[in-house]
Amino acid sequence: MRANATRLSARCCQLTRTSLDPGYVECREALKLPKKRRFSFAEMYTINMCLEECNYIGSGYIEVDPPYRLDMVRVRRNLEQILPQPQETSVPFMFDAYIKCEAYRAQHTARFALHLPEIEFIEEKCNPFSLHVTICVRIHAMQKCPKEFYTNSTECRMAQDYFTRCVDDIESNVA
Repeated sequence: MRANATRLSARCCQLTRTSLDPGYVECREALKLPKKRRFSFAEMYTINMCLEECNYIGSGYIEVDPPYRLDMVRVRRNLEQILPQPQETSVPFMFDAYIKCEAYRAQHTARFALHLPEIEFIEEKCNPFSLHVTICVRIHAMQKCPKEFYTNSTECRMAQDYFTRCVDDIESNVA
């Protein structure tokens, strides 16, 4: 389900494509995941949590140790390097999404409580902060992707309608 949502988000809003950020490839390799194995939902969630944490630390978005806060100077600098043109639209939209999503996560921490089982091939525990921010950014992008980066297909319109009507509006839920 999460993988489908991620693919749909990337297909419908060009700004959420993980291929824009080369750090994901390095982080996936660093995890040394078992080959030819189907992962359970809990395993995939943990893998994605560790990928996001690795990428956020590698990109300088967060420090290695808590408390986790986004370094917005580095976020903006990275967005300016990886986002497509016109950057007059893409960078402010995504930068604003990161600001709102960090605030959203801070205000709604109880919604993000989770207890995942230990996974034998993950050597160190990962913190969910980065994954929660990323999920929020993707939701925001599905709801409000700028038209020049949005794929106007039946599937994407249906997904956008769902995310607009059935999922919290990030902007209106940030005080």
